[in-house]
Parts: sequence; structure tokens; C-alpha cells
Amino acid sequence: MPEQTNPLVDLKDIILPTTYETALPAIGWWLLGVLVILSLSLLLFAAWRFWYLNKPRREALLKLKQQPATLAELNVLMKRLALSYYPRQQVASLNGQAWLAFLDSTSRKNQAAFSELQDAWQQALYSATPSDSAQQCIQLGEQWIKQLRPPLSMASLFGFGRHQQNTKQHANGGNKGGSDV
Repeated sequence: MPEQTNPLVDLKDIILPTTYETALPAIGWWLLGVLVILSLSLLLFAAWRFWYLNKPRREALLKLKQQPATLAELNVLMKRLALSYYPRQQVASLNGQAWLAFLDSTSRKNQAAFSELQDAWQQALYSATPSDSAQQCIQLGEQWIKQLRPPLSMASLFGFGRHQQNTKQHANGGNKGGSDV
């Protein structure tokens, strides 16, 4: 039988590099990392801002949970909430049919619910004794508060515009002794 030789005898030792290469990733990976970090930061900021913009609505719902409101108190609460989301010039002077039309236009579910209950709303608002129609109006008002969301735009979501509006109001003297509601 022929003599077998060990094939591993002819192998040489592994030559290790004297220095290790520590090359940085390509510039594209750096740009992608920066883009991902910026996108996540903007997304988190927008989510926080949306949560912050919903603060008046959350406070109104908390007030409704703590104490049942009459229709007059609910109407004042709804007006304050509308003033926190919409420009003062658009909301502050509204009353009667114009106020109910505004509530209809900002309602997401039933676009004519407030106008349909206009007579009941007006009677219950100034009535000394609560009635069934007043309870129906209160439920409709509470539903409006629950479904109301701030009007979103890039300016409102990222904090532009609101600061300018407040600055203009302070420059013009703010509220000159008038009522907020």
C-alpha cells in the first residue's frame, strides 16, 4: 500500500494583519441615520403637539365628569373650547342660530343636529326647570365636546401661527375688559 502523507503538513501559519482596519461606514449610511433620527424626532414632536392641542378638550371632558352641567354651563364650556381651537374673530361674537350653525359645521357626526334642536336649545338655555329636551341638548353638547378635535395644519401642528396670534393680541391691548365668553 502506498504511503499516505498528511495533507496538513504543507500548510503555512495564518498571517494576521498588523493593524485592524476601522473604516467608517459609507456617507450614505450616515445620511440615512441622520434622516431616520430627524424623522423620528419630528414624528415625536408632532405627536406631543397633537396631545398638547387636545388639552382643552381633555380638561372640558374632565370637568363634565366631575360635575354634571346644566345647559347654560355646558354652553359656556363649549364656547370656551371653541375659542381655544378657532380664531376669536370667528367664534366670540356667535350666538343664537349662528352659534348653533357653527356647532353643526364643526360636528363630525350629525351636520344638522344643533339646528334641528334650535327651539329646544333656546328654551332649555333660559328655562328655570330642566326638561327632556334640555337633557337631549346636554347629551348633544357632550357628544360635540367628545368628538371635537383641533383643526390641524402644519402651522398648528408645529407651533407656527398661534404665537403670532397671541403676540398680536398683546400688542393690541388684549381683552379690553370684555367677557371671554
